[in-house]
Amino acid sequence: MTDTGTVAVRDREGGVDTGWLIGPIPQCEPEPLSVTPATGPRGVARVVGPATSRQRPPAPAVGAPVADRVDPSARAFAVSALTRVLEVIDRRRPVAHLGAVAAPHIVDQVTALMHRSAPSSVTGGRRPPTASLLRVHLQWSGPDAAEVTASYSRGNRVHAVAARVARVPTRIRPTVPGGPRVTELRWTLVNITTV
Repeated sequence: MTDTGTVAVRDREGGVDTGWLIGPIPQCEPEPLSVTPATGPRGVARVVGPATSRQRPPAPAVGAPVADRVDPSARAFAVSALTRVLEVIDRRRPVAHLGAVAAPHIVDQVTALMHRSAPSSVTGGRRPPTASLLRVHLQWSGPDAAEVTASYSRGNRVHAVAARVARVPTRIRPTVPGGPRVTELRWTLVNITTV
C-alpha cells in the first residue's frame, strides 16, 4: 500500500507486479443544497418585495420538484401515443394516424418496422397476437420534456418500450379558409425504442 491509499495489483500465479494500482473511489456526488422557503441555496437571502404588473411570475424554487412545473397532460398524451404506435405496428390503424402524435422520423421508423415484419412471412398468414399497453411511467427531464418507460404484452410475453415526449412548436391549420396559420406547443413523441 502506498501513502496515497493505493494498492499495487500483483499477478495471481507468479506474484509479479502488474503495474496496475487500485485506489479509493473519489467523492463524485455533490453535497446537497439546503434550501428553505426563507433562504435560497446555501443560506443566500432572497429579496422579497411587492409584485408589480411588469414583473414576471416568480420562478419555481431551486429545490422544487420538476413535477410541480410540468403539464400533467403529458402522461395522458404518452399513453395515447404509445397505444397508437402499438396499434399501427399491429396493423389495426394506418400509419397516417401517427402523423398527429409523432415526429416524422418516428413515422418512418414504424413504417420500416412494419415492412420488415409482414404478417404473411412471420406467421404463415396468421395474425400474431395484438399488443396491449400495460404500464406507463414518466420521468421529467424538464418542464417541456419527459422520458417514458412502458411495458406491453403480446400474447403471453411482456415487452418494454422506452420513449421521449416533448412539447414542440407545431403549425396548426387555419380554422377558416385563407386564415392565418398559428404555431403552438404540442406534445409530440420524439423518440421510441422497443424490445
